[in-house]
Amino acid sequence: MKGQYTHYLIIPKDATTRISSRYDWETYTYKDVEKTGTRDVNVTLPTDDDLKADIQAFMDTYSIEGSGTKAELIEAINEWLMENAHPTESESYSYDEEVIDVTTNHEATVIDLVERHPLFFAKREAPDCSEYCIKSDLTFEELKALPSTIKIYTNEEVKAYISENWDEE
Repeated sequence: MKGQYTHYLIIPKDATTRISSRYDWETYTYKDVEKTGTRDVNVTLPTDDDLKADIQAFMDTYSIEGSGTKAELIEAINEWLMENAHPTESESYSYDEEVIDVTTNHEATVIDLVERHPLFFAKREAPDCSEYCIKSDLTFEELKALPSTIKIYTNEEVKAYISENWDEE
């Protein structure tokens, strides 16, 4: 728990009061946005299936020396590759990215605290349903800011209050 001490709050049944902003939350809706980028990809190397003119054009593009048959030109390219890195070219691509479209702020009420954080705000209801008690970890500043309709007790005090005011029959 984040507060200084554990306190017990007696809250009227109809209270939808906020007792702390510490437990406020946000929800988000998302949308897909198309984005583009560039990346370097390896160039496709010529093979024996390519025309000799295409192989020579590839060699001219990368300043590779050699002449002869297609097999000799391919061999010259392979030797060049051993000494140099595989040639790359820049490629554009697009992808979808999920981004936040709308942010909704939620201000936590007492009911939200009990539903969303039942271990921190354990609820016990009076038999006549006129009020209920929750355990809390509020700071002194948060306790001072509570409305006057909410009663604040320590553990022993709340036990006495419940035994005196809540008819358990």
